[in-house]
Amino acid sequence: MNTFEEYLLDNNILDLIKIIEYRKAAKLNFQSLLEYSIDKKIFTPEIIVQTMKLLFQLPVVDLSQIERDSLPFSTLPYELIADLKLLPYKITQSTIDILIANPANTESINIVRFYTNLKVNIIIARYDEIEKIIQQLSSQQNQATLSSSSESVDLSQLSHFETLTENDEPLIRFVNETIQVAIQKKASDIHFEAYEKNCRIRFRQDGILYEFTTLPAPLAQRVAARLKIIAKLDISEKRIPQDGRYKIQLNSNENIDIRVNSCPMLYGEKIVLRLLNSGANTRPINSLGFTEEQEKAFYSAIKKPQGLILVTGPTGSGKTVTLYAALKYLNTIEKNTSTVEDPVEINLDGINQVNVNNKTGLTFASALRAFLRQDPDIMMVGEIRDLETAEIAIKAAQTGHLVLSTLHTNSATEAITRLRNMGIAPYNITSSILLITAQRLARKLCSACKQPYHPTQPIIKKFNFTKKIYKAGQCKQCTHGYMGRLAIHEVLTMNNDLKEIILNDDNTGLINYFQTNCISTLQQRGIETVLEGTTSLEEIYRVISY
Repeated sequence: MNTFEEYLLDNNILDLIKIIEYRKAAKLNFQSLLEYSIDKKIFTPEIIVQTMKLLFQLPVVDLSQIERDSLPFSTLPYELIADLKLLPYKITQSTIDILIANPANTESINIVRFYTNLKVNIIIARYDEIEKIIQQLSSQQNQATLSSSSESVDLSQLSHFETLTENDEPLIRFVNETIQVAIQKKASDIHFEAYEKNCRIRFRQDGILYEFTTLPAPLAQRVAARLKIIAKLDISEKRIPQDGRYKIQLNSNENIDIRVNSCPMLYGEKIVLRLLNSGANTRPINSLGFTEEQEKAFYSAIKKPQGLILVTGPTGSGKTVTLYAALKYLNTIEKNTSTVEDPVEINLDGINQVNVNNKTGLTFASALRAFLRQDPDIMMVGEIRDLETAEIAIKAAQTGHLVLSTLHTNSATEAITRLRNMGIAPYNITSSILLITAQRLARKLCSACKQPYHPTQPIIKKFNFTKKIYKAGQCKQCTHGYMGRLAIHEVLTMNNDLKEIILNDDNTGLINYFQTNCISTLQQRGIETVLEGTTSLEEIYRVISY
């Protein structure tokens, strides 16, 4: 137990049960108990101040008695002040005094030290007074932006970046607006890549990377530092990869969770931002792209009280969306539903969601074991990666629980082969699996600009084309002729014939069975979407092997 917890107990501020409860909640938020208690305002500002004063033997300043304009705000950029939740107090040639509510936050203190190259002296202040001043600064920032639009970076005409080298404010604004544009364009990832002569920025939209803009090479390091500050990474560490995260509030019901990864490269660091809309509404099952027969089989499987349902496909094929559509349908007051994911990508009220944390030993397997001791009905495993997780999931499916999970395989039949290669006995496969669906995501043609396409005679003959098909056009409403994506599925259900093939370890029989009994293979369904005019033959060739 650390000294902060001891102080809370010794002074009867919290009992041990509450401390354990808050400690667990803090862990899920990747915070210490102190950070969590400040963020959630569990204690009054006065209790926090007195606690910090006693624990750290540091001076305290009453901000209500100080003129706000006397603080040297120009020492640190506003974005840094807001991110780190601290204020510059006094500055000399060799030192800077900062006001902070949590002096145990050495990461923020180190960032100030690295940024200013000065010795940092810590002074404690009430968190509510610090927040009040930061909010006032925020209002000033917004007013300045509104009154002087010429100062903002025009992202539609990014070609000259000389102003970014003069001070940090334009650079900070550029990074922020780049992220905002990516969100507006519904990009899933942003890549900041350092090369010898430039820094390239790309967005991944609908599964494809497009170049957004480039910066001069000398700015790459400063952009990387800015992104690492936002994600609370160590900006002085450039030799090893780092992972971080932060959150952007879009509105009262919607957040964008941003996962940040830095990796050393030949000419600097590559930073990749994964944009996750944690407040996004899950899609209903009837909007997932199943055919009528596939949808009927899917509903039949998820309505069963026990068994294993597997969704397979490569990374980025929409497996999580399919699983959450099923969870939303199954989410009722009568069912105890738990998920373990890496990370949780969609928040769903009424479902108990766990983030994998390998550093603390919270793995897929350990979380599944815990679920089995908590009276479960339905469990979702983000991914079956190893034999241990597979064995626990299958055991759960055999003992009265409905289990949903994913595998990284290219087809439904390969999921069976993967489980066998992991070491799962054929009997356990046949007695647990209800249904396997493999899927891909294909870009949808823009209805405003798609154009008729006339394939060659060999292509017409190969696919027996009898209808007009289309190719991508180009207009202002879309991205290179496409807008949005659709899922293409193949569905394999377990029955006695398939069980016999698996038990006999008959690979040839498995392939033959799949070709004749799979409910629309990926290849068949892909051509159907082309004939429907939903996507192009070129796009289907890109995502499905023929």
